[in-house]
Amino acid sequence: MLNRNSYFRPRLARAALITALVATGTSVAYGQMEEDTAAPPIPPYALFQYSTLTGSGNTITAIRVPVATATGTVYKNLTLQFAVGPGGGLTVAEGYPKVTVPPPPIVSSFRAGKYVGPSNVLNGEMIVNVNGPAVTNGGATEWSLAAASGAAGCTYPSSATWYVGPITSNPLYPRLKAAGITSTAWSYGVTGGEGCYGPWEPDTIIGLSQIGNTLTIVSFTDNGVTKNLPFDEITYRLAPAP
Repeated sequence: MLNRNSYFRPRLARAALITALVATGTSVAYGQMEEDTAAPPIPPYALFQYSTLTGSGNTITAIRVPVATATGTVYKNLTLQFAVGPGGGLTVAEGYPKVTVPPPPIVSSFRAGKYVGPSNVLNGEMIVNVNGPAVTNGGATEWSLAAASGAAGCTYPSSATWYVGPITSNPLYPRLKAAGITSTAWSYGVTGGEGCYGPWEPDTIIGLSQIGNTLTIVSFTDNGVTKNLPFDEITYRLAPAP
């Protein structure tokens, strides 16, 4: 279920980012934060709506902001940190904003779309939607899946997020290291949502691999215990386009 706060957080981050940039004298092209409802402005201009915006503490980060120039589009990472005054006022911290050039995104074999599970499991009604990629720190890509409309109630995993890139840059690396998981055959992630079976409960460490239209998912966690060998496995296939 969509968290109301998660819906507004990116919009608040964008608003704070614009305010801070204007306060520091950084020019913001008119319409760059608006939806594509009018003709685009003449370059140069930035398109923050197509970046990955996150906030933590006093810091807002925008990853892979497209910047249109007269010769083409380039990408920038931007970090904006605030100082909080005694009365709660916000000012841009000294030395910010910081702008860097992001590494190129890591390309994977995963494909977005609707997938169906084996015909002999839950009457063939295991259906999930795969979405991605989104870009995270270090050029890694983030993918997600969720049970589709009409899927069996115990479709597993009912939701999940995983990351494509070096295992040491995976946000779950501390858990992977603690469990002795080192194989590079999988992209690792974690389940969410509800679970009907031990190896597919929420917060289960999973590994995913795609070959062609086949998406294989394995579970490394059962009853809260994570090990370096899978407890269970499920295979989905990309559904034909309607």
